[in-house]
Amino acid sequence: MAKISHNDAWNNIFEDLKILDKLTTQKFFDISADEIKKRDGKEARLMTKIDHKEHLPTIMRTHDLSILAIENGLYRIAKTDPFIEISKEPQCAIKVIEPPKEIQTIDPLNIKSESAALDIANIAGMLTEVFEEQTKLTVRGRLRGDLAFMLQEIPYKIQGVQIEVDGGYEGRDGLHLVEAKIGYRSNINIRQLLYPELFWRAKLKSCNKKVHSYLFYYQDDIFRFIPFCYKDQSFSMLHQHEKAFRFSRSSSFDLSSLQAPRSIMVHENIPFPQADDFEKVHAIFLNIGKENCQSKIDIIGDFDLVLVARQYDYYFNVLRWMGLCESQNGCIKLTAEGERLLSLNIEQRMEAFTRIIFSEPICFHELKGLPQNKVDFLRYKISGSTIQRRLQTIRAWIRYFEHFFTS
Repeated sequence: MAKISHNDAWNNIFEDLKILDKLTTQKFFDISADEIKKRDGKEARLMTKIDHKEHLPTIMRTHDLSILAIENGLYRIAKTDPFIEISKEPQCAIKVIEPPKEIQTIDPLNIKSESAALDIANIAGMLTEVFEEQTKLTVRGRLRGDLAFMLQEIPYKIQGVQIEVDGGYEGRDGLHLVEAKIGYRSNINIRQLLYPELFWRAKLKSCNKKVHSYLFYYQDDIFRFIPFCYKDQSFSMLHQHEKAFRFSRSSSFDLSSLQAPRSIMVHENIPFPQADDFEKVHAIFLNIGKENCQSKIDIIGDFDLVLVARQYDYYFNVLRWMGLCESQNGCIKLTAEGERLLSLNIEQRMEAFTRIIFSEPICFHELKGLPQNKVDFLRYKISGSTIQRRLQTIRAWIRYFEHFFTS
């Protein structure tokens, strides 16, 4: 069977099953994994993994629809919005703390996974401050369970659906569940927060122990904990109660001190960068480093990017341009230089990033406020108004690195 796009596959399913027509007379439409797969051959697991609103197929986005798992192999399509927005910047003062001195097996300034980030946050006392009580790690990993809730007047009775908790910490007064992410996402499907909370609420009902949920972002070197609230069919992120931390750093690197490069370290045969958000580039870099071989869609599926190759390739191309990742037989993996940078602490890694990026004359001239040479752009076949759009990316990166090294 010829491969078709994610959007086209959903268009075919909607047309074949007359889903839009049926939703005019009923509140929801349930579809099985078999019904999804037999039409276009695509695995339901991949077709229904919609962690961010950017992953919604066009037909659902156009008609304000969403899809949530209700049983193992059964999904409910309805006119609901299960996505919750998150502010990019911490909505509180960032508390600077000293890294723990006695721990040698986790480098506080070289965190590469969600579990390591949570573990060092626990060791450093962040979790005690966030939860406002002493706790112990008691829940981590995947399980299956039952729960029920209403979302915008649509009933959801969940049976045997997979539930995953990155960290569950039990104290005298409550159980604190954490959904952890390396890097910022502008929105998240509440399924990742709501399903574990409701499952454990039911489990702990008899002992009257409260369940609290938090979204945790490890953004570069910032630890952000944002409480989640679900009540009376509505949900929100309680940014007014979020807490953020950072370990103290010792680097004295000054971006303005970079000297004219002796050689160009980027790959000029790769398209010139056009991804303004370098924090996301860094997060994708870390996610590539977590596993030896992943497909592009597996990596990008965890980020709030439209699932269209042209869009997410902008981010992979930045790392390819920097010589940090490569594609081999459909696998995305770090190069030897990428592995070297992954082993550095975050201060050293950020400095290494800048030395690679600003070895490119276009980037260096922009950093120093020097006139650009149009010949440099011709190496990338860039001309006309495109030049300013590409320079916009570099200016955004300069602001990003200046903020990192001065904060």
